[in-house]
Amino acid sequence: MIINRQKATNRLRNLVIKLGLLINPVLLKFKQENNQLLVFYFHALYESIDQKNLNHIDPQNGMTVNQFIEFIDYFLFHNYIFIKPDDLLSGLKKDQRYIMLTFDDGYYNNFLTLDILNKYKIPAVFFITAINVKENKSFWWDVVYKYRFKQGVRIEKIRDEQKFLKRFNSSYIDEYIRNNFGADSSEPWSDIDRPLTPDEVKTLIKNPYVSIGNHTYNHSVLINCNEEEISYEFRESNKYLTDLVETIPSCVAFPNGDYNKLVLKVAGETGFRYAFTVEPKKNYFPFEVRKLNCISRFKANTFEIDKYGSFYRLGYSPGSIYSFIRTMTIPNRKE
Repeated sequence: MIINRQKATNRLRNLVIKLGLLINPVLLKFKQENNQLLVFYFHALYESIDQKNLNHIDPQNGMTVNQFIEFIDYFLFHNYIFIKPDDLLSGLKKDQRYIMLTFDDGYYNNFLTLDILNKYKIPAVFFITAINVKENKSFWWDVVYKYRFKQGVRIEKIRDEQKFLKRFNSSYIDEYIRNNFGADSSEPWSDIDRPLTPDEVKTLIKNPYVSIGNHTYNHSVLINCNEEEISYEFRESNKYLTDLVETIPSCVAFPNGDYNKLVLKVAGETGFRYAFTVEPKKNYFPFEVRKLNCISRFKANTFEIDKYGSFYRLGYSPGSIYSFIRTMTIPNRKE
């Protein structure tokens, strides 16, 4: 039954994508795109598909260099202006359309973006998880993925294990990783799965098109934390990054995209001006003048750009369309 339901879900999502290819170009001729900001989040960047197929990291949100270039070309063609967080502080012009690129976690492979950013003269934000840089250890979700994949475990089971671990704090996860995969399992396998080194973060920030943001100290899912723990995650990461790049981050991206009122409260008290979520929505401006502004982000996926770019330009994604259809077609059930 579960397998059949998943197949039906996949068919519906694929249908949404195919219909979008036909309908979106027509709608975009009549829809105004100005006064909006699209923000996309990326994680890993691969030199090639062959490198991705080595399975040294979880491939769910990794693009090749060529896919990344196609992505940029698409939005430049549609007259989007690429901006950085500081541009939000200075205000955006009316009747313009903007886009922002963000990379989460702090993979060394993000260095592959630099030649591209320099060539196109466009900025990007890199949200760094401090502990991985400091200790040169692989990200725990990649450890689970690469070891389980090597063991021949089905992807559904790997996803369940990753989802299970997101309920716990970093100490529990570290112990779980050691107990299940070995004391040395967090050591990177290659340049593909390793984080940036401290010196590489310093090199990264020297690029005029690069901004650095806070992604917490331990990549903790903050809704699992109390106020003191949330404050620690923000504070310690800020301290570590400030010591490295001599600039206090003005923005934060919440690990796993999860947040609540307490997380927002502590983020504002820490001094962040912008908090980036993973809610797939456009951001319209002018922004309200607030101590802390939440910025929505779309996930950058690995479809060919002409198969999904127009979804985001219209303000939704295939996933959000599917969720809406499910909401409208499944009757409410009384408990």
